[in-house]
Amino acid sequence: MKKKENILIIKHGALGDLIQADGIFKSIRAKHKYANIVLMTSKNFLTLMIKSPYINDILIDNRLSFININFYINFFKRINQLNFSKIYDLQNSQRTYIYQKYFLRKSEWVTTKRKDHNVSGIMGLVEMLKKNGLETKDALKPNISWLTTNIKNILNENKIFSKYIVLLPGSSRKHKEKRWPFFGEFAKLLLLKNYQVVVILGPEELELEESMKGIIIFKNMKWSELTGVMKKSYFVIGNDSGPSHIASCLDINGLVLFGDSTSATRSGLKKSKFNTLEVNDLKKLSPDTVFKKMIENLKQI
Repeated sequence: MKKKENILIIKHGALGDLIQADGIFKSIRAKHKYANIVLMTSKNFLTLMIKSPYINDILIDNRLSFININFYINFFKRINQLNFSKIYDLQNSQRTYIYQKYFLRKSEWVTTKRKDHNVSGIMGLVEMLKKNGLETKDALKPNISWLTTNIKNILNENKIFSKYIVLLPGSSRKHKEKRWPFFGEFAKLLLLKNYQVVVILGPEELELEESMKGIIIFKNMKWSELTGVMKKSYFVIGNDSGPSHIASCLDINGLVLFGDSTSATRSGLKKSKFNTLEVNDLKKLSPDTVFKKMIENLKQI
């Protein structure tokens, strides 16, 4: 019996980039239907990516400093024992270049050689797959509905019964400039218009609770629970953050707000039902403008 081929995919993060690569993972799986596909990623994403239908196993790489010589000798000794026939480098970083040149030289590497695509990172990866003979019809259609779970108990416990709108007002502490400052006022506007509002706050965003209205959920939700709540929603509105990237890949209605710190086009968030709104200054973006954009988006569906 022929031994299974081992394939390695490297994608350390960030969360949004990892989620947007779902279609890429699907394309690689379609090319290697019967292979054992291992994903090398950060430990923060273990419980998230272990559920992917396109991945067989996870290899944790915490990206320690290279001064940890003994660690890396043992780390790559274990990896080389897996005898990966091919490595898809979706990270394309200086680190993975070092991995290729010094540690994993026996494997065939598929990489973009760290060149930035003029449209977006995900488009660069799609071109990389095309050049290497992979079918890419699903590469730009990430759909992580596989991550959702039954959230009936969460809805009942929080008395969420009608069509509800999910607000994602936070972002990481390192990038507070991505936060639209009027989510509290926007929540009030939605309530006045008889929408039920569900606000999801992460561990780094709890200080926003005082300014928000509606049903606030800030428990340590599992990825599948967070995804399930958004999947069942009427609409999702958020900043450029990890949860917004997740929402954009659920085939649901939504909108992400961008200021001048990042590019809506390069984010790859725009989908058939999911839109983006980009302005020069988030502080000048009014709740009325966002509401009108939401209604406009719903009418186009």
